[in-house]
Amino acid sequence: MTQLRVAATCPRLHWFDTRATAERQDGRKVVSRIWRRGGEAPGCGALFHTAVERFNAAARSSDEVLAALEGARDAEGLQQALMRWFNGACLDLDALAARPVPLRLGFIAAVQVYMEELARLAVHAREAGLPAAELRSQLFGDARKRVDVTFHVGEDVHVHVTGAIDYVYFDPRLGKHRIVDYKLTPATSPNSDLFQVFTYALMHHHQHGTRPDVAVFYLHPTRSVREARWEEVEAQRGKVHELIASMVAWSDHALGAGGLPPPGDRTYCGGCKHERSGACVAELGHKDVGSWDRRWKALEATRGDAPAAESTAAGAPMADEPMVEDDPELEVALAVVKPAVERPRPAERPSSRGAKEPGARPPEARAANVTGMLLGFDDGGAPVCMDPAVLRTHVSVVGAAGSGKTWMAKIIAEEALRAGVPVLAIDPQGDLVQMMEARPRADVPPALLRAWEELQERMEPRILTPGSSHGLRLCLDPLRLPSASELSHIANPALRAEEEEGLLVAVAANLVSLCACGGEEESQRTFLYQVLRHLPRAAPVRLRDIVAAVSAPEDLGIDEVDTLIRKSERERLARRLNTFVQGPSARLFTGGTRLDFTELLRPSKPGRVPLNVVYLNALSNDDEKHFFLAALATELYRWMITTVDATSGGVNLLFYIDEARDWIPAGGGKPPAKQPLIRLFTQGRKYGVGCLLCTQSPRSVDYNVFGNTSTKLIGRLEAAQDVDRVIDWFTNEGGAPSWVAARKGAERGSFVARWPDMPAALAGRAFKGRTLFTRHAGAWSPDRVERAVTEAGLRGAGAGGAGDSP
Repeated sequence: MTQLRVAATCPRLHWFDTRATAERQDGRKVVSRIWRRGGEAPGCGALFHTAVERFNAAARSSDEVLAALEGARDAEGLQQALMRWFNGACLDLDALAARPVPLRLGFIAAVQVYMEELARLAVHAREAGLPAAELRSQLFGDARKRVDVTFHVGEDVHVHVTGAIDYVYFDPRLGKHRIVDYKLTPATSPNSDLFQVFTYALMHHHQHGTRPDVAVFYLHPTRSVREARWEEVEAQRGKVHELIASMVAWSDHALGAGGLPPPGDRTYCGGCKHERSGACVAELGHKDVGSWDRRWKALEATRGDAPAAESTAAGAPMADEPMVEDDPELEVALAVVKPAVERPRPAERPSSRGAKEPGARPPEARAANVTGMLLGFDDGGAPVCMDPAVLRTHVSVVGAAGSGKTWMAKIIAEEALRAGVPVLAIDPQGDLVQMMEARPRADVPPALLRAWEELQERMEPRILTPGSSHGLRLCLDPLRLPSASELSHIANPALRAEEEEGLLVAVAANLVSLCACGGEEESQRTFLYQVLRHLPRAAPVRLRDIVAAVSAPEDLGIDEVDTLIRKSERERLARRLNTFVQGPSARLFTGGTRLDFTELLRPSKPGRVPLNVVYLNALSNDDEKHFFLAALATELYRWMITTVDATSGGVNLLFYIDEARDWIPAGGGKPPAKQPLIRLFTQGRKYGVGCLLCTQSPRSVDYNVFGNTSTKLIGRLEAAQDVDRVIDWFTNEGGAPSWVAARKGAERGSFVARWPDMPAALAGRAFKGRTLFTRHAGAWSPDRVERAVTEAGLRGAGAGGAGDSP
């Protein structure tokens, strides 16, 4: 039901939710809510609906509500009685008082209008002689709110829809059922809003045989109503079936299984995180691009009077599907609305289905004495473990959407921390930042509790947010250019010169890509390289020094500048660079802690192991994200070759990058971070800097990267071409194993791995990842990150004492 509402709101929301659901490992569906705001009206939709749902659930068994209905004499008095009970039984008034004034006023006004309408209906029913107990049951306890319907929307397409319709009741004034939706938004799209309620009415009709009228009540900021009779609903059933059929096609597209790309609806763009992040257009193109599945019309022509939907038998149980609501306002609602008081449940009977033999132990029970990195368990319950030394030669985790690849990569990161290896994780969406929070102890299998405790004892999380203060703010100024003293340990003069030149070229290329001046970019890179080469590097170089040198290169002794770059282009480059010093774009180079890996990887006290998560989603656009990652990778390489002892033989750092295809794409595309990242993969193992990457398709990431990853974990593959690419990998490494073909369509969460010196007993053995020891839920927004960092007391937790940038 909730998914239908989301898809009717904007098809692309359903697409993104489907993909996010596939990434989860707990079977819970991700469902977004977006509350469209109008003018200065506060966005309190989540709070209103959560509170009213709580009110309706509690009222069905409340003696106080029954007494109010019995004593009802007029609508105003009943409204006041219901409001008093609602305030005391359903709201935390102290928490509400802490919310912003506009939100409180909007919420209170909406609830008053809702209670007014409810009171009028109830008084009319009482005046008509309906007993109070029966009225309470009709208003709040109608079991027919539940629906469980299978729609036939294509020749072989059957969609099963379950859920509950929150606002359905028998209206004695009309002598029939009504389904009402309440909106706390202006009535700017009444036809779209009404269409959503048509969907609910059709399902209720198929499930319970009713013919309900429908209405949309706009409660705030202006009260109005839009209604339709059952005959209008029935006439629009074709559009409802097209929506459901299209949802199937959009879901398939999101999972890479064909289907249709969804169109967008601009109405809700202002409140959508996918619009703010740029992912909507980047992933799916212009809002007008997309298609609907229109096959139901053709099927209807051949169907005659046959039903288009079937309902579950009245006595059949209907289970709620667990969901994760991706709602920017839901946490506020949950803080204000009191939780329901759970009634004692009867003890569950053990199910014979899937029962274990007497004395059989769950897989986790065999984990107590394992050594190495515990990745998971095979079908027989045997643990699958990997030597931490393998991390030095890089790891790739590959699997289609929903295969569990992010889950598995997080396990590897957790095990690296347990083994004493610091982790630097690049989080483009908000999935990895959740590792700062532990999975509840009660949710960890007993045999894994000691490992869970070890991780909590050792891990020192830091949430780094470039250009913003949602976490520990990172700053790129000053720039760390390689100095002669830092490179003096390289005995070969020619190699020393090559390393210096490569780093300067990389910094110059990064700055040119950030400026995006257009024109002759190669000339700009060459000129900027010469500027960097001539700047004094005994101390860190500030961006304002580079701006000054670009404006007056002759002061550095650079002769014949016009042979390197045209004057107009040089001036444009200087002006653009200056905007990152003192303009509105300066946030990447001002404030916060400078990017210093020596400090980032230093624990606050002995025995702790840093987990540094670089959260990119607070940056305003993809250009900033690409530039920052390119700068970070360049600085990581400089730190690596100037600081790390290449002869130590250990693993000094695990560099974890999620959604690698966005940064290191296959083919001719060259986003700014591509070459700096490839250089880490080709050179990192020599310095004990291991890289861990995740991607959906082995064809989507540059082939040179996979050629440098000695450990590969293969989850479910969707396309035959993906299987062929994996076969190519292993053919080059000594022969393709027989299990590769079976990875196409493999079970969710199942992986087969290959790493250097793997025990023969593990070769080709499929296994499932162990329980994660840290949080794994829907992606976190910047505001959610800020709250979590503050609540965890990490805001003052600096990176081992790194200094601030002025």
